[in-house]
Amino acid sequence: MRESGTLKWRFDVSTFRLIGRDLITDRVTALFELVKNCYDANATEVTITFGNVGTINDNSSISIVDDGFGMSFSDIRDKWMVIGTSNKRSNPYTPSPFNRKCVGEKGIGRFAVDKLGDNVKIITKQNNYDQWLNVVIDWTSYYNQTETANSQLTLFTDIDNYYDYTPAQTLSEHGTTLKITKIREIWLKDDINRFIVEASKLVSPFTNLSYPLTIRVIAPEYGINTIATKSIEDVNIATINFSLDFHPLNKTQDTSFYNEETGIIDIRQVPIKSFGGISMKVYYFDDAARRRYRKEFPNSQIDGIKIYRDGIITTPFAENESDNDKKRDILGIDKRLWRNLFDRVSTREIIGFVEISKQENPNIIDATNRQDFVDNGEYHDLKDFIITQLDSIENYKKHIRDEKRKKDSDTLESAGQDLQSFISSVETIAQQNPNLKDRLDPVVEQAKKTGKAVKTAIRNKKEAEKEFARKESIYMSIMSLQEYAIHITHAVRTTLNKIRDRVEYFNMFFPNPEEDALFARYAKEMFSEFKNANRVIDYMLSYSQSNIQPEDIQLDDTIREIFNEYQPQFDNNNINTDIIIPERITLRNTHRQFFRDILQNILDNSIKALKDVDQKMIRCSVVSEDADLVIKISDNGNGIPIEKREWVFGLYNTTTQEQGGAGVGLYIVKTRVESLKGSVSIVDSEFGSIGTTIKIVLPFKK
Repeated sequence: MRESGTLKWRFDVSTFRLIGRDLITDRVTALFELVKNCYDANATEVTITFGNVGTINDNSSISIVDDGFGMSFSDIRDKWMVIGTSNKRSNPYTPSPFNRKCVGEKGIGRFAVDKLGDNVKIITKQNNYDQWLNVVIDWTSYYNQTETANSQLTLFTDIDNYYDYTPAQTLSEHGTTLKITKIREIWLKDDINRFIVEASKLVSPFTNLSYPLTIRVIAPEYGINTIATKSIEDVNIATINFSLDFHPLNKTQDTSFYNEETGIIDIRQVPIKSFGGISMKVYYFDDAARRRYRKEFPNSQIDGIKIYRDGIITTPFAENESDNDKKRDILGIDKRLWRNLFDRVSTREIIGFVEISKQENPNIIDATNRQDFVDNGEYHDLKDFIITQLDSIENYKKHIRDEKRKKDSDTLESAGQDLQSFISSVETIAQQNPNLKDRLDPVVEQAKKTGKAVKTAIRNKKEAEKEFARKESIYMSIMSLQEYAIHITHAVRTTLNKIRDRVEYFNMFFPNPEEDALFARYAKEMFSEFKNANRVIDYMLSYSQSNIQPEDIQLDDTIREIFNEYQPQFDNNNINTDIIIPERITLRNTHRQFFRDILQNILDNSIKALKDVDQKMIRCSVVSEDADLVIKISDNGNGIPIEKREWVFGLYNTTTQEQGGAGVGLYIVKTRVESLKGSVSIVDSEFGSIGTTIKIVLPFKK
């Protein structure tokens, strides 16, 4: 008879990856988690220092230093280093006199350090202790165990982590430093600036902390030393705004609606929804207000609605996610634009703050990866409620536009009536004063001509608008036949040359069992190239259509679509890619094919430039600056000499002739960008002394 007993859960050594780098997929989110821990430690100052992070090297580091209450040895042993343990669940408020509502409760946010680097040193001390505790965690030792364990089971809890003590200068010193070394990813200046922008949103500007939290970001190699802040003053220049609250005694929730009679947004009460009571503030910026905002706050953005729990942002938004629901627009605000581009409110027009709490909204739960919320019924209802509040702003927008259109029409009508009145008055004067008739007749004749022109303008207003759109479409669509032929010839020749080399190899050496692996790879590459040829054919067909019209495109979707099409080439050439698009951006009245031409030709050039590089990288980033959209495509390839930065845009000028370059690609890029009323240039490489960065500037408002 078999004996009975009990079994215990154990954790394989690879667990650290599952709850570290594999779970928290975004490095900005990882930093957010660590700064949140500083907040929960009653810190008033947090300093984040990036050291030598522009390249992957042994001296690169990120340090997070806070002046919080620090940790004891037992805190490290029994709390920090115990998975899933969070004393914040049983102690939801920080110690007096701060009494902050704790924001961390899952007990795994500390593993965000694994997302950032391979080694972390914890230096911590509490008040009245005479020594600093130093703990070293080397993630590579965990990783090495996963690689060498073979059939022998190695537990996560079996790995030793070194600690020691160093004397403190004073008993009153306290706080915690996390120094992360062996950084896994390059941080460029743009990356750090994006983190500064996001860090400024950590604490809601409407939360009055008795002990405020100051976040300083330092990156000496980029000349950065700044405090990440966002003031309530940032939103005071909005065109309109409204605030909502909830009323526990009446069990009602404020909601907004547009009052057509008064022309303002009013508030009414409805029963509290399934998600519980919330507070909400929304600020809408029209064109004039947005221009003023960009001028007064160049380092800030109008970027939609953020959700705060107990005064702290709940979801720092991902730099780069293929899942649209995990991008900045997690509420789906911009996904509605296609239904009505003119009336819908976009994330570039509003700043909003939704305030929830653990007490009032227990079923609005942070997703474990910290980039969204748990997808449940309450969250769906919350998103629907927030979107509903935008209806009032959209009705306001429609009213203003209709009023302007009516005013323009009324002005024309009024001008026509004034002219008729003027003509009648002058004719009366001429009849009463025959001696003035010869002088007044030309005036009357000119007034009558002007009156006819006004009537024609009124009658043909809509037709004129349609004609303008048609002419603009023609301008955007038609290029010279010579340029068109050059583009097609270049694209077809490039594809056929790649296929030709592999066909020749098959012809000379097939069959040969020893080369089957190579034959299989060449077959896949030829298939990929045939797909490229089909793409060129589709491009040709797009220009043969007689009804080409400008359209609105989602920029991030288009960029990712093109990168996905190139993925087989990236894989075959061992090229890593990085796409950073921090917000949903709609390009209105643009030409999708022109945009595809631009990006495809740049990628083709980058692939050639990376031929002899070991660690290949292509990077695409997008950011809105004032009234422009700035797109940067960079590679760490051979680069282009400074003296040839303008020359390479000329027809047949190429620096990649040995790799098959024909000197047409960048010429096409330049002509396409200029046809979109933009500019293109080669600027200092984002990778420092190597590689190439192409900067495209497009007018954001089409």
